[in-house]
Amino acid sequence: MEFIQQCKDLNIQSRIIPGILSLELSEVQDLEDNPFTQEYVKLNQKEEGGIEKWLKLSKGRDYDGDEVMLELLLEIYKKLEKIEQKLFEKSSNLKSLEIFICTHSVGHGVLCLQSALKEGGLYYGRMDLPVFPNRLVPFFMQMLTPYIGKIVKMGGAHIKNYDGYVVECERIQIRSQKGES
Repeated sequence: MEFIQQCKDLNIQSRIIPGILSLELSEVQDLEDNPFTQEYVKLNQKEEGGIEKWLKLSKGRDYDGDEVMLELLLEIYKKLEKIEQKLFEKSSNLKSLEIFICTHSVGHGVLCLQSALKEGGLYYGRMDLPVFPNRLVPFFMQMLTPYIGKIVKMGGAHIKNYDGYVVECERIQIRSQKGES
């Protein structure tokens, strides 16, 4: 599929880079009034709350310690929380989504899919973003074509992480092209 040309035709101002992400989706009728609004808010608050909020505040101050070590300790803390949840059988309380699909390519604010969805459809979704530390990113997407979706709503911290992932995909593509020439 020629996603780059299709995105240009749709006036999408982003480079389209090969990148595979696993998505879970459900179609919704409205951006604000739908069964997933509370989950979307909860996942965005989780990103900005607790120990992550403290870490961001501490980075803004004069911190003499090793920031990489602090990030690693944070990840260990999060993994311990997940283990604790499993031990005590606390469910994640995430709603089940009925569509499982992968991206073929990504761009800033754009997802190009391997399988078709309903053109014009509005979808709530979650993606497990493979950045450090891993992020579970909730978003809403409007399908512009059966294979190209525009992200219409995503939390600010998640946008930053997603854009970082897109940039990393661009770097990988550039490195591979340099290696081939």
